[in-house]
Amino acid sequence: MRKKRSTIFNRIASMSVAMCLLSSMATPGANAAVNGDGTDVVNENYVDKLSLKPLAPAFRVETLLKWSPENDPDAELNRASIPLNKNRFKGHQINPLANPEAGITSAAITTWNHDEASSVGGNDFNVYAFDNWQLLDSYIYWAGTNEGIFAIPTPDIVDAAHRNGVPVYATLGFPWGSSKEGVAEIAAFTKQEADGSFPVADKMIEVAEYFGFDGYFFNQETSGVSKQTAERMNEMMRYIKRKSTLQISWYDAQDNSGAIRYQNAVNSNNDMYVKPASDGKYAVDEFFLNYNWGTSQINTTVDTMKSHNRNPFDAYAGFEVQQNSYNTPINTNALLDEKKQPKVSIALYTPNSTMGLAKDPADFHEQEKYFWTGPQADPTQADDSAAWKGMARFVTDSSVIQKLPFTTNFNSGHGKQYFVNGKIASNLEWNNRSVQDVMPTWRWWTRNEGSKIKVSYDFDKAYNGGNSLKFSGALDAGSVNDTMLYSTKLPITDTTKVRLVYQNQSGAEVSLGVAYSEDYSQDQMKYYTLPSSGDGWKTTVVDLGKDAGKTAYALSLKVNNAEKLENYSFDLGQLSLYDSTAAAISKPQNVEIQEKILKTAFEAEARLSWSEQENVMNYEIYQVNADGVETLLGVTPNNYFYTPNIARTTKNASADNMTTLKIVPVNQDYSRGEAAKAAFDWGMGTDATELELNPPSANVALNAKVTSVSMENDAEPASKALDGTATANSKWCATNAKSGYMTIDLGESKTIRRWRVEHAEYGGEASNMNTVDFELLYKNDNGEWVSAKRITGNTKAVTDIVLDQPFTAREFKLQVYNSGTSPWGAIRIYEWQMFESAVLPRTENIMMHFASAENNLGAEDKVIIEKAKHGQTVRLYKSLDSKDVLAEKQVEKDGTITFEQLDFGSEGGRIYYTVQNADERESLKFSTAYLNEKVTEVIHKINALPELDDLTLEDKHTVNDCKVAYNKLHPTLRKQVTNYERLVQAIDRIQELKKK
Repeated sequence: MRKKRSTIFNRIASMSVAMCLLSSMATPGANAAVNGDGTDVVNENYVDKLSLKPLAPAFRVETLLKWSPENDPDAELNRASIPLNKNRFKGHQINPLANPEAGITSAAITTWNHDEASSVGGNDFNVYAFDNWQLLDSYIYWAGTNEGIFAIPTPDIVDAAHRNGVPVYATLGFPWGSSKEGVAEIAAFTKQEADGSFPVADKMIEVAEYFGFDGYFFNQETSGVSKQTAERMNEMMRYIKRKSTLQISWYDAQDNSGAIRYQNAVNSNNDMYVKPASDGKYAVDEFFLNYNWGTSQINTTVDTMKSHNRNPFDAYAGFEVQQNSYNTPINTNALLDEKKQPKVSIALYTPNSTMGLAKDPADFHEQEKYFWTGPQADPTQADDSAAWKGMARFVTDSSVIQKLPFTTNFNSGHGKQYFVNGKIASNLEWNNRSVQDVMPTWRWWTRNEGSKIKVSYDFDKAYNGGNSLKFSGALDAGSVNDTMLYSTKLPITDTTKVRLVYQNQSGAEVSLGVAYSEDYSQDQMKYYTLPSSGDGWKTTVVDLGKDAGKTAYALSLKVNNAEKLENYSFDLGQLSLYDSTAAAISKPQNVEIQEKILKTAFEAEARLSWSEQENVMNYEIYQVNADGVETLLGVTPNNYFYTPNIARTTKNASADNMTTLKIVPVNQDYSRGEAAKAAFDWGMGTDATELELNPPSANVALNAKVTSVSMENDAEPASKALDGTATANSKWCATNAKSGYMTIDLGESKTIRRWRVEHAEYGGEASNMNTVDFELLYKNDNGEWVSAKRITGNTKAVTDIVLDQPFTAREFKLQVYNSGTSPWGAIRIYEWQMFESAVLPRTENIMMHFASAENNLGAEDKVIIEKAKHGQTVRLYKSLDSKDVLAEKQVEKDGTITFEQLDFGSEGGRIYYTVQNADERESLKFSTAYLNEKVTEVIHKINALPELDDLTLEDKHTVNDCKVAYNKLHPTLRKQVTNYERLVQAIDRIQELKKK
């Protein structure tokens, strides 16, 4: 069966009962999550042959202990490819209020659903493409899972973090509340052998070292744990640190006695976790304080940490920003000393909430700038003048750029399309944080005179990846803008060069700036003027050899304009520093298409692998169809690759139904090596499946104007129910609201015939959070609200109906009367859609590899279709164009359905089938091949032979009959005898017996 949508955080109820936090998160089912979902399988869709998409690992104690790479089909795909960069340093402090000792840890919801989202990127632009790594100490992969208590980070976020020198922690979450199952799981988790070892700890080390992440975040909120067990858990963490380099982050919930008592501080009640043992080892590296701290709690924390000879900055004061992001009021004054600098570090809970404030994925980076840099949009100016301070006000930036070569395309790890050397290589939206570049250190620090230039990401232009760096704006005459880009520590030699690729609108002089003093002083900046670019991308190489012996401490881009410019624009596509040209990478070896699934005759997914190579930055994987056009399937630093994007059309399909796949290695200079090739065999023509000729009409509510709303969370506004996606937690959510409404204006009148609402379960939350009672209303010509349809007693994840009567209006209201039966009450609407056409979605057909047909003699043919669901209607058709149903059956229970006593005729061909749910349209026609009757007869004869070990000389005539029947087939038909090898073995065995 297809795996049901899992609860996003079904085992994580709250990190703070006192503050009633996370009330918009899914929280039930905690006990079930402790025990898993009833199977030992993580990727059910893969095991059930429904998809090749890899999922990040997740375990309960029992499955963790059983795990090995050999029994994990996703193991190689889920390994991080980028080791942790340990050459990280802090540059000159540019904000006097920041404390160089303070740090930030971030517990962010990285993927929209750990149990369903691809672990290696996908076809969505809308993803948490975090890139302010320069301000982080560590990154907590915050996730819940139906599989148990361990959520292992996806390799893409580990690669991005490691490239910037930031360690990543897996989430280890014991659910909030009291349960026998939870206490039993903790007992199993902390089991200690007579020799002092901890089996689970040993396995945790093995898993972390295999997948390449750096530690674990312990979120222990299960009540009922004894003092003895708590002390054993503490010793277990010390054991991990004695046996590995892994780091431990700890949430302030379980105290020294084992009780769940949130201290909002490090004090005598919970200091066991920071105390060194007699050998100096302590359990916890980073202590994540609960959120209700004030001045006294912070002071107690500092004193307690010092009393144990621990750095107070190993304690992190929690900021809960899930619901309202940077609109969350936080008493940051309690953190500050007499110098107005923080006395402890900062722990952010779900800062991915900036996605909820963004109007689109590009605007996400603008919201991130406000969150991380502050309202001044300049890290040097971040202060306490506004309610939200910005993280750059508290901590100083770090960098890893201190050796050559260094190349960046400013690629943020997602985009509307993918560019290769300035040209569009794929028109699909995409995300893959594994290929995110090291992004600029400062967002944005511009030393200017006159008009200030705007700096942003441009997702319409890029050189390699999804975006370039754009400098734009209306500039008064005589303006000067020097934008500081990167903090560096690069020794300059007589061969050091800088390559820049850019597009420069005429009218301004642009220069590369290099800071040759540690404090980035302007009088020690040297500027190298860049020639104008004309049309398209321009490549310029700047020679720094005359400054050999100096150290470059920063890089900048300076724009001078003598004349007034109304709409200036400059795009920087690549910046590369190097001493010598990197060697070209040789062709990848041992390329293999490991697995493939055909979704239709036009779409397929596959897993590929090839031998690992040194000095490869990334691999670009392309497909080439009969028209010769190369289309990018994806980019990865790994030598294992998954793609859902293999595609062809009736026009570009080859006569032999083959598609060429190419793997191109890319070095540090972005120079491409020789491509390796693999042949992808579709195994069928384009007539094997039906094309959609009558799709549903467009959603007229898409991005409609919200005119009023009863209540909304700042980071989960009503507009998110109109953005066309339910991924990345994109929803209208009103915390603690049992009822409420939102109204919209389409801008013009539309005649509505179909209405669709996607509820909590569709977005990955619990089913008891689905809206129970709700109504669609429209405003008539008299300005009165009129009911179009009311739904009561709903339990489904999606409401998708054709209305009883069409109606025409411009303004509409969605009224919620009962938001759900969950105790974590809130309105949760992921999508509200309306359509002018009454055409419903089609039923998703059963995949072709679950259908088979057998062409026997006469009217003894049959069709077998697996994975049919109760209530569906399954129909057979003789041809793609046929309207006449050959046979039809109702599915009485989930499983396999068989059609018998059919007659396909004597020749081979294809039989077509559809399925239909009661409330949807009939699916598109899919098909399965059947063989010539004579071929089937030969196959049956061979199958009827005794097993090889059971053959005797008495069987020689039977074997010979099979041989004769095979030889009578036409040579083209012989190739279709799928068990021919068995016949050959039987013939050889008879010959051996004759000799004996």
